[in-house]
Amino acid sequence: MIVDAHVHVLPPRMREQRAAIAGADPWFAVCHDGDKVIATVDELLAMMDAQAVDRAVCFSWPFAGEELCREANEHLAEMQRAHPERIVACAIVNPAAPSAADDLRRCAEAGLRGVGELNCDAQGFSLDDPRIDEAVAASVELGLPWTLHCSEPLGHEYPGKGATTPDKVVRFAERHPQLELVCAHLGGGLPLYAHMPEVARLCRRLWFDTAAGPFLYAPSAYRAVVDLCGAGRLLFGSDYPLLEPARYRAAFAGAGLDGDELDAVMGGAATALFGL
Repeated sequence: MIVDAHVHVLPPRMREQRAAIAGADPWFAVCHDGDKVIATVDELLAMMDAQAVDRAVCFSWPFAGEELCREANEHLAEMQRAHPERIVACAIVNPAAPSAADDLRRCAEAGLRGVGELNCDAQGFSLDDPRIDEAVAASVELGLPWTLHCSEPLGHEYPGKGATTPDKVVRFAERHPQLELVCAHLGGGLPLYAHMPEVARLCRRLWFDTAAGPFLYAPSAYRAVVDLCGAGRLLFGSDYPLLEPARYRAAFAGAGLDGDELDAVMGGAATALFGL
């Protein structure tokens, strides 16, 4: 089974009223200026059919405001109910909000399967902020993995590059060992530090997705993550509609992934993590 573990889909209203949403959410504005694509569920399903993707783990957007989060969660829950064999919906909350834990419980009751893509820069919290501890505890209790937006501490600038760098992710993961944590965008390069034994031990209980990887890394990065952390810790994620799966298949071939490794990366690891 092929699982795309990182796609973004928003309610049609948010595409139709892009300017209004951008006015209410600065990070949305930065990342959706001009003609950047905002995908609907029908467009996602068409892409999946065209590129032989069986299931997609769907995020909305890391809104700072609770009302936008709730609107997006309702839409994703409806998507999953309509397409239970294709869509794996994840909740978005601002984990620093006083209502976050209760919102997560409501989302779990509605059938949502994870949390994310959370973003410190977009949502105005830090990973050492005690206000997020209750949301972490609720997620552990409910069995909801987090997907966290991570960024590289160096390299070129681009819209959406943030300050959640590997050192901060390490400290957060060490403080919350029971939380199932997916570090998006190769964790800002975190698993490439796994030549250090203590980092390797940590990384082998985390997951890393490949979202936007072709814009950031040579294919050799995927080979390194598999060798250092194991294929079961690397999740294929396209970051659709930013990119489509074909770009990643070529990169994985360039990295020399094949057989059991490729099976794990392209869906096996996500199937186990999300209980599919």
